[in-house]
This record gives sequence, C-alpha cells and structure tokens, in this order.
Amino acid sequence: MSPAIEALEAVIFDMDGVLVDSEPLHFEAYKSLIGSFGGDYDEEFNSRFLGRRDIEIAPTVIETFSLPHSPEEFVQEKDLIFYELIKTKACALPGVLEALKAANQLGLKTAIASSSKMTTIDLIVDTLDIRLYFNSLTSGDHVKRGKPEPDIFLLAAEKLTVAPQNCLVIEDTDHGVQAAKGAGMHCIAIPCTATLHQKHEGADARLSSMVELDLVRFIR
Repeated sequence: MSPAIEALEAVIFDMDGVLVDSEPLHFEAYKSLIGSFGGDYDEEFNSRFLGRRDIEIAPTVIETFSLPHSPEEFVQEKDLIFYELIKTKACALPGVLEALKAANQLGLKTAIASSSKMTTIDLIVDTLDIRLYFNSLTSGDHVKRGKPEPDIFLLAAEKLTVAPQNCLVIEDTDHGVQAAKGAGMHCIAIPCTATLHQKHEGADARLSSMVELDLVRFIR
C-alpha cells in the first residue's frame, strides 16, 4: 500500500472493471455483433482496446472485419446489445459499496470518470443503485481525447473543484493508470479479470480487489 496522501480530498473511480465487471459484457457485445457478420472477435484482439472509448475503437474494428457500418452506426448497434446484457447480468464488484460508503463517511468527494458514454454510465449507476454516492459523473463523451490522455480525469477534478494532486484514482487498465498519472493524480490499480495480465506501470499501488482498499490509510 502506498503512503498517505497530503490533503486527500477526492476519490475518482473508473467504472468498467472497477465498479462493475462489465468488461466481459463489452466483449460479449462486440463478439456478438461482429460474429453476426462472420467475424471472429477474440479476447486477444479485444485486449488492445481495454479502457478506450468505443468510438475510437470502431474504425479499427470496422476495417479489420470489413463491416458495413460507419463508426457511429457500429457503436449504436453494439450498445443495444450491451445494454440488454447490463440489465440482466450487471452487479457491483466485491468491496465497491463498502468503499463508496467509506469515502462518503470520511468526507471525501467522489466521482466516476469513465470512457463509456453517458447513457451507459447512467444505466449502470441506476442498475446498481449507486448514484447517490457520487458528486459527479464524467463520461468519455465530455472530452475530445480519451484515455490514456489525462483529459477525463482533469475534467472530473475540475467538476469536483479539487486540485489534481489531491485526488486518488481507482483504475483497472494500463490506459487508465497512464491517464491518471498524466493528470498528476495518485492512482491505485485494481485489475479485473480482463486486465490481470496488464502491468499497470506507474500506479502507486496494485490491489487484488476493492475489498483491500482502506481509504483511511491514505489520509494524512
């Protein structure tokens, strides 16, 4: 565990793979849609894009599998499949509710900063019934450059009116860790099943699950 943070004021959570084990559902949606056009979308190919926005991924996928979509059409069709999976399969990862409650009890501001679309964030926080724990929600829709660029975390901190150096980010992907550190924030990596193989270089600490996150230890 990394040392305490001077003047910790906020905890910013990634969503997919951190709050909810949705990475396998994203993969299932991609595989289903691409498979309907005869393509074989496998986990090795998928691993290249973890933590990035669908609209950034779509051109490569469309070209690789010769799909008859524009990027916008592809994302729209993929989302329809993904949303149905969320409604039936989504659940909060172990330790998430406890971590959110602890942050609130400690007087820390909380936010989501996710590459997902705002409609996806809204669906997931309402499906999990966790909206009340957050001061703000920031989507990949809100920035021009997605992760690994730092823009989304800088915007999340601005919305919380907290300086970047006083923020702790919880991430599961290499792209997310890179974005958080690029924003000048502290970052804890908690890999999900889809990102266990990633190195999370630059993270201040790496935990095996949210259950291990003790926010009290980060407050100086």
